[in-house]
Amino acid sequence: MLLEALAQTFLPSTCAICGAGLPWRGSRAGVCPTCWAGVVPHAGPTCAVCGNPEVEAEGPCLECRTTPPPWRAAASVGAYDGVLRELVLLFKRRGRDELAAPLAGLLLAAWRRSAWPRPDAVVAVPMTRFRRLRRGYNQAELLAQSLARELGVPFEHALRRRGRGTQVGGARSDRLRLSAAAFPVRRAVAGPVVLVDDVLTTGATAAACTRALKRAGAGDVYILTIAKTPQPGRIP
Repeated sequence: MLLEALAQTFLPSTCAICGAGLPWRGSRAGVCPTCWAGVVPHAGPTCAVCGNPEVEAEGPCLECRTTPPPWRAAASVGAYDGVLRELVLLFKRRGRDELAAPLAGLLLAAWRRSAWPRPDAVVAVPMTRFRRLRRGYNQAELLAQSLARELGVPFEHALRRRGRGTQVGGARSDRLRLSAAAFPVRRAVAGPVVLVDDVLTTGATAAACTRALKRAGAGDVYILTIAKTPQPGRIP
């Protein structure tokens, strides 16, 4: 068929992850159907607050009961390993911005599984101007824009990033604790908000952004990411 012949001529011929030949049907953003099928969503219970899958039952984990984070709930597609990790790295570090739409589809599925209320707006974790110029785009912003379109709600440029945000010196908790002042509010948002990033690690950035949004009048903040790293310690 003509369309298939054109696709084979102008589109990538091998999968960006496994290197196998790309079939015309089922491939998305240069990734083969087999690799997309290898994305493993969280199975089993996760903490209802931080999204940590290393729990025995649904509900807040011990750490969240002891030192609750400022956001209402957090969820991710899956663990930061395997195919999901490769997809994040392609998207984040190798200029594959065409992955934004299919990855946002995974975010939408995670949002639906979480049964959160419909947000009034979707917000992205911001980048410093220097990092954005160097990379050419903010991957969290592309994800948030695509997710907002899927949800039919506004995407808001609500936050900006001040300074380098380097986490050095002092005790571990001091190194990881970012101030809300590092994320000045560009535009206040009200009501429930979904805050989007690519990976949730310690939660320090998500916590700082949440505090900034809530101080500016936002309601409950829900953290939604593509992947979740193993939890060495989260900063409330």
